[in-house]
Amino acid sequence: MTDIIMPAGIPLWKTDDLVPYAFNPRTHSEEQIEQLTASMREFGFTNPILIDKETKEIIAGHGRLMAAKRLGLAQVPVVALEHLNEAQRRKLIIADNQLALNAGWDMELLATEIAALTEMGEDLDVLGFNDEFLDEVLKTPIGGEPDKNAQRKLGSLTDRFGVPPFSILEVRKGYWQDRKRLWKNLIGENGETRKGTLFAENTFIAELGTVSILDPVLCEVVLSWFGMPTGTKSKCFDPFAGDTSFGFVAATKGCEFTGIELRPEQVAVNQERCKEMAARYICDDGQNVAKHIDANSQDFLFSCPPYFDLEVYSDRPDDASNQPSYAEFFKILDKAFSDACKCLKNNRFATIVVSNIRDKKNGHYRNFVDDIIRLFQRNGLAFYNDIILVDSLGSAPRRAAHNMASRKVVKVHQNVLVFYKGDVSKIKENYPDDEVFVDNFAEDDDDNS
Repeated sequence: MTDIIMPAGIPLWKTDDLVPYAFNPRTHSEEQIEQLTASMREFGFTNPILIDKETKEIIAGHGRLMAAKRLGLAQVPVVALEHLNEAQRRKLIIADNQLALNAGWDMELLATEIAALTEMGEDLDVLGFNDEFLDEVLKTPIGGEPDKNAQRKLGSLTDRFGVPPFSILEVRKGYWQDRKRLWKNLIGENGETRKGTLFAENTFIAELGTVSILDPVLCEVVLSWFGMPTGTKSKCFDPFAGDTSFGFVAATKGCEFTGIELRPEQVAVNQERCKEMAARYICDDGQNVAKHIDANSQDFLFSCPPYFDLEVYSDRPDDASNQPSYAEFFKILDKAFSDACKCLKNNRFATIVVSNIRDKKNGHYRNFVDDIIRLFQRNGLAFYNDIILVDSLGSAPRRAAHNMASRKVVKVHQNVLVFYKGDVSKIKENYPDDEVFVDNFAEDDDDNS
């Protein structure tokens, strides 16, 4: 790669001629080298490497040389120093690194600059900050304004969207875990109707013993992003409702929710937990969704269907998770989701949370994710967003060594598939850009802490 811009007027030396200092005490992580390469692509090679002219040993710039070689650069800008004695050279190697670390940040000025870059739509990864520090910067008030509106003006991705709207959602982050605790305390879900479920692998849900519970923060995020068109009280539904999480979150966010669930004991628990809320649960087979919900009446379809035999929820013959073959299992999902697509209004989103599952006989993946994508495309919906939910590790470390005996890596992510029905040019018209995420706990944080 040779298209990296070099500073004018500085001599270029061959990278192979430069000698790394053997006793350089500064370490360079893989992440930092990647950041340096990204910086060079964006800004060019702006900071020349300092070397001892006689020995050609590097005094400052070991990381920059490593990044340059990774980019395939044959030459780099070099300043050769010849006025330093041995002691000065050794001290400068250390001081060049440490003096930069001794500097601090004016957080308000930094917040102002980053807010401007955010408003310009610029990529902030190239700045080299980690997510936690960047989030703190974006929350720093400008001009002494400590209120929520001032923070939103800074362009904080977490404030505006609940979590940063990237294709990777990380439940291990502090902001996610803090939010989950608030929801869990409010919902009171403990998985009592799912004791005894066959729990084969860690899923996108919070583990409670051997029971999997849908992550309420995920529910809130996808609902805020895709389920609440402007100017209407959103109606959302799920033909495989499962536990209480999504219905409770949807009703709390001001939506009307209808969930279809096969198991009467789960319906009873859900309805009791959502009493006096705009969430109703119907005890029926998800394949009968069209009997309960009118065509073209719903604003958002959300579902986390069974993962075939990964978790078997009951011994009922009509339970999708209890089917004798994957083909029979998927036939149930095909019928339910095909009819559910007809219940969805035009110019609306559907979000399906799935994961690839292994054939227990041979260990092969069944390609469940692609089957779901093709199902929705076959019903006229566009595959619009492919989001990866990076899950908590749960029991993964305990299973990792055992699984590697057959060279199976432990999966700690799920796929959040977003589909769109209608004309994509209408999205900006139907979905607000200013208040994407509304914090329902803004006034109740003290009570839920």
